[in-house]
Amino acid sequence: FGSVFFEMARSVRLTRWFGTIGIVIAVVTLLDLWYQNVHIYNTKCQTVKDDSVISAVKDTNFKSSFDPLHLNDDELPDGTLKAVLKDREFFTLEELKICKAAEGGPWGRRSMQCEGDDTCLKCTKPWHRAQASRLLSAYPDPRLRDERRKIISTHFPDKSKPITVVATNKAHFPYLVNWACGCRNNFNEDMRSQTLVLAADDETYQMAQQVKFPVLPSTLFNVTPRHLNETWAKMMNLTMNNVAKMGFPDSMAILVTCLSELLEMRYTVITQDADVVWLKDVRLYLSSGAMDNIHLITQMAPRADAQGPVNTGFVFMRPAKITRVYMRSLIQLLVLFYMRVDDQVVWNSLLRHYLFRQLHVSVLPRRHFLDLHDHTAKWIDADTQFLHTVSNVKKIRRLKAHSEWHMDNTCPWFDPAFEKLYPEWDL
Repeated sequence: FGSVFFEMARSVRLTRWFGTIGIVIAVVTLLDLWYQNVHIYNTKCQTVKDDSVISAVKDTNFKSSFDPLHLNDDELPDGTLKAVLKDREFFTLEELKICKAAEGGPWGRRSMQCEGDDTCLKCTKPWHRAQASRLLSAYPDPRLRDERRKIISTHFPDKSKPITVVATNKAHFPYLVNWACGCRNNFNEDMRSQTLVLAADDETYQMAQQVKFPVLPSTLFNVTPRHLNETWAKMMNLTMNNVAKMGFPDSMAILVTCLSELLEMRYTVITQDADVVWLKDVRLYLSSGAMDNIHLITQMAPRADAQGPVNTGFVFMRPAKITRVYMRSLIQLLVLFYMRVDDQVVWNSLLRHYLFRQLHVSVLPRRHFLDLHDHTAKWIDADTQFLHTVSNVKKIRRLKAHSEWHMDNTCPWFDPAFEKLYPEWDL
């Protein structure tokens, strides 16, 4: 028994001894690795601290020349779009196949769909095609283009500042005046000289001139809104109360055409619906460093269908080459604006297209750029930048409820005649 006990004790001592040796070896190994890493790090730091190296880095001016999104030159990012586009300026309706699932639609409810035709053209009506063709022919027309550009260049000589562009008809013109009055009241800025109005009808053109907005008439886009409105009213059996919708496709089609031209002229643009109010100067928000490397910045459309995620009621665009290609291609889809009586589905369908996946889009925080409803009003706070009365009912009531209806006799551009223009459903 004694000898057995002795052997067991000896075995335990040997195990402890070998264990101790193992621990010592592991510690020594870790210390050696730590020393080598510190030595390498210090060597690198000493190299970088060398004045000649620092001077060389400064001379390369890396930060200012690094432009992977090509925001400041006339190139496209390397990728599918550049390879397919080659030396052309846009894609055609036939090439985009916007009604094909792989090219951007169908995508959920309200998608662009046309059975048996990936281009959607078979599902359009003759007057859709006729009206779109007038705009497509007006865009490159030398006489109309020169006249448009002359007006734009005269009113907006400074291309370092963004132009705010609003397309509207007479029914929505009071909201545009309310926006201008709101900018004056909320942050003491007269936005008229910095805003380009696109008039969808003659009455809107005359009223815009009265208020002293720079304005382009629909005739410079070869649009005949009265003919379209009468045709539409007859086909849709619209009542007089639907006048706000009459001319809407014209407004949106003219807007896309003009935005493309402004980008070609190298203007930075903000486009918005007339029914918004700026609580703060949103241009300061958009010019912050966080927004530098983005082609297109938009309001959120909090929807799960094809009409989102971009709300085209507020869009900020830089004149990069890829943005210009996107807008020129969107012009090719104008016939679909008339087919759908909706611009937003078409914008979003093209943004989802595989060719434009390198177009950097940022959707703004909803609470900062708020779609104003009764259920979202509780989100208004000190950081809210603007309010947008989306949908077609009770716009004025919603704005008045938050003291943001500014078109009254306290505003120098108020005219009592404007109060007779908006439809009764907005009260």
